[in-house]
Amino acid sequence: MSDTIPKSKFVNPDARVRCLTPECWGDLVLFPSGKTDQDGIPEFANATLCPLCMTGFDLDPDITDRDLFLRVSWMRANPGEPLPDEVRPEDLAGDDAGGGQP
Repeated sequence: MSDTIPKSKFVNPDARVRCLTPECWGDLVLFPSGKTDQDGIPEFANATLCPLCMTGFDLDPDITDRDLFLRVSWMRANPGEPLPDEVRPEDLAGDDAGGGQP
């Protein structure tokens, strides 16, 4: 693995980060570890891999996976709105049981 990327860089509506390798146009994504917390929120691996250049990157857990997931979900459910300081699961629940957008 080469450079380390803070997990907080993935806090955007796409939950992607452009590959750090020069001349590469790939997007880095988070990989679920297969584990979830008590609310069903996924945990993510502490590494990622560019699908184009196959360069691997370690991820610095500067944010909890729970906060990362909730922030990305909130951004997707509230496009264009400023991100609040704290996002809770109940903030994402709409009138329907699924919460968020259809």
